[in-house]
Amino acid sequence: MRFALSLVLVALLAACATTPREAGPGPQPGQPPAAEFALRPASFNELPGWSSADLAPALAAFKRSCDGRRLRAPDAALPGGGRYGGTVGSWAPACAAAQQVAPGGERAFFEANFIPYEVRGPGEARLTAYYEPVIEARRMPDARFSEPLMRKPDDMISVDLAAFAEAYDSEVLRGAPRALTGRLVGTSVEPYPSRSEIERPVSRAFAYAHPVDVYNLQIQGSGRIAFPDGTQSRAQFSAQNGYRWRSALGALRDSGQLQTPSWSAFKNWSDANGPDATRQALNADPSYVFFQEEAIDDLSAGPRGAAGVNLTALGSIAVDPAYHPYGAVVFVDGQYQGQPFRRLLVAQDTGGAIRRGPLRGDVFFGSGAEAGQAAESMNSPARWWTLLPRGVPVA
Repeated sequence: MRFALSLVLVALLAACATTPREAGPGPQPGQPPAAEFALRPASFNELPGWSSADLAPALAAFKRSCDGRRLRAPDAALPGGGRYGGTVGSWAPACAAAQQVAPGGERAFFEANFIPYEVRGPGEARLTAYYEPVIEARRMPDARFSEPLMRKPDDMISVDLAAFAEAYDSEVLRGAPRALTGRLVGTSVEPYPSRSEIERPVSRAFAYAHPVDVYNLQIQGSGRIAFPDGTQSRAQFSAQNGYRWRSALGALRDSGQLQTPSWSAFKNWSDANGPDATRQALNADPSYVFFQEEAIDDLSAGPRGAAGVNLTALGSIAVDPAYHPYGAVVFVDGQYQGQPFRRLLVAQDTGGAIRRGPLRGDVFFGSGAEAGQAAESMNSPARWWTLLPRGVPVA
């Protein structure tokens, strides 16, 4: 088992080796961020648009993060990892104060309880957006609703590399991804099958939908499924097969078969070309996401993010947890449809395409088709700040 794990790690590390002010709406594409991660002390006056930004969604998201940490020990670090943030207990005064904030008092609350720091570091400084789709589904398959939503397989395992890094005191392992997904074959750990190789037994399916709709759910990470009787449930992210995401939509566009890279165009193409061509197109992406079905208790709340709390529209952001802990409060300065996009957000999720450094983020835009259309338009360079509770050390 140890020998097999060593081979996996060698292959992984080899792959890793190849592989302003009010007037300024974010950095220009030609201005790379600093090479080393650092937090520079700042003031609220330095945050572009801070005095007019809508902070209500961020406060709602912040309260959810506080509630999600209630069972963690006060001396425990914030969940997810990150390189700053202090302990759960050091955020307790701000969490307690947040419960007393009246509508309109959000700005005064954050200014009284937090200190901003400019975030600098490696990787691309960019914002994109995602949403929670609502798709039609059936309990049994038919010609149109043919793709299953699959539960996590029993044979899937996860190797926690962070635990091995600490156990072996290995700086090499600390630079690797936090976990590997695979399966046991005899005494060896092998990569889990890619999308084209994954079996889809009926016993693991809990609903069926259009193949392109299911793929959209897998890209977004979760979604709501609507049945003919008017009921809805949530397909919540359960596991992923470990492969790096490659856009099947982009591959179809690059091949010249799809002129407009949108979900509606992809769906129309699928209907015109049939199930075999659709399956071949989707297999261009080796990544595959498994779900679990859950009841929706609060229609106003989004799905649970990687932090284990429900997401808040325009209040939650997916980040790289190698730099930002879950629950971190960040302010971003970018652009959206030609206008400044300046918002306070709470780090509550992550994704394969987001683990690209401390300045890469994915903003949660909400649920439904309207949120989806809005999310497609977000792609912007951005500057970042993080807000730490007063008294929390930066290191």
